[in-house]
Amino acid sequence: MFRRRWSGLPADPIYPSDLAELGYFVHESDEIRSIDDPDYYFKFFITKNERWNERQRFCFDEAVGKVLQSRFEAEGLKKVMLPLGTVDPAQPHVDICVSSHLDTRSRVVLVLGESVQEFGFIASRVMGGPGGINKGSMVGLVQELKKQQASATDSTAPGVILANPGELWWWPEGKRALSPSLRHGIPMTSAVHLGRYYEPNRNAIPENRTPAEHVRYIFDKVVPAMVPVSAKIDVIAVGDVAEEVEAYLNNDAAWAEIADRMNSLALLGSFYSGDKFKCEGFKAFMRKRARAYVLHHTPLDTPVASPGGNPISNPDATVYGCPVYSAGENTILTETILIEVQPALLKWMQLVAFQGDNYENPDDIIFIEDHSSSDNADALGWGDGSESADVKVNGEDHQLVGLEQEVEKLNIDSAFTEKDEGLDV
Repeated sequence: MFRRRWSGLPADPIYPSDLAELGYFVHESDEIRSIDDPDYYFKFFITKNERWNERQRFCFDEAVGKVLQSRFEAEGLKKVMLPLGTVDPAQPHVDICVSSHLDTRSRVVLVLGESVQEFGFIASRVMGGPGGINKGSMVGLVQELKKQQASATDSTAPGVILANPGELWWWPEGKRALSPSLRHGIPMTSAVHLGRYYEPNRNAIPENRTPAEHVRYIFDKVVPAMVPVSAKIDVIAVGDVAEEVEAYLNNDAAWAEIADRMNSLALLGSFYSGDKFKCEGFKAFMRKRARAYVLHHTPLDTPVASPGGNPISNPDATVYGCPVYSAGENTILTETILIEVQPALLKWMQLVAFQGDNYENPDDIIFIEDHSSSDNADALGWGDGSESADVKVNGEDHQLVGLEQEVEKLNIDSAFTEKDEGLDV
């Protein structure tokens, strides 16, 4: 009779959590390249065995995470363990990063990435490939925010809070929290073990068990404890976490606590319908001081819909309760949306900060209806510039041929109306 012992199972592969030992280095372009051939980037498929590939990726991401942490520290950010008051790193906790001297800032930008990303990551495909570490991570965003002014009367840079809704699975042996995908790469008893069940008494982080709980904890505990009462707060939220942020704020009690402090809200890749709004205060704020960016085949910052939707095209699918803009014709993944929209988004946030309480989103929006006859996703671009579209400009009907050329002709430098600069379209 055949019997196989546990000791006969293949051992789980072991890799170092160090870029150089894994065979990579940070190129002068800030891209991670292969030491053996600097023309090549990170290689996931090193074997035909999926477990070996997963384990290498786990250690590679750990190594990149160490690089990010050192860069955050260089940018003046410090690590904070949640729940607040946690002092033992061996106890279940989730790390966030905040600007030093946060209690002296007059404006604070709160950034909440996707729930599938490791802390500080925006897009792994950019960090480990063309683009580089800073561009593909929150480091680049932090650097750009440091160039801004807190307000028209405060020339200092705004403070930053980097939340961490992705790493909420506590790994007791590693004494750290992991993302949903990274948890499957932890060392196993053998290379053929399927993984670990989620055990609340071992893997849950108090008050931060889910992205929704983490969002609530950030607003209910972190903001009151670390941000001055007089400081204004800008919120940037991505993907599924953007929907959690809207669900949290769409509550009379929650909104009453944060309403006077909210400066602006940017929602990237969210699908939360404006028809769900039940809090009138939040609904009014969304219309006046929020904006959404969605995947669309038009150039960056092209208006897609008003708060009530697009009356020309897909009226039911474009009701976000705030002005909606394109994330750019080259943005096809929610993962990269924060990277692509940064220039337009930060320009808008700076405008809101300068105008302060006087800022309101423009009433006049250009609505676009694509006349592309092909259902093929490859044909959704504007091609040679001969495609047509129906638009409304200040309520009047027009037909445009070649969207990019017409946008340039209309002198639309940005998607919002800057009345003080005399933009009139």
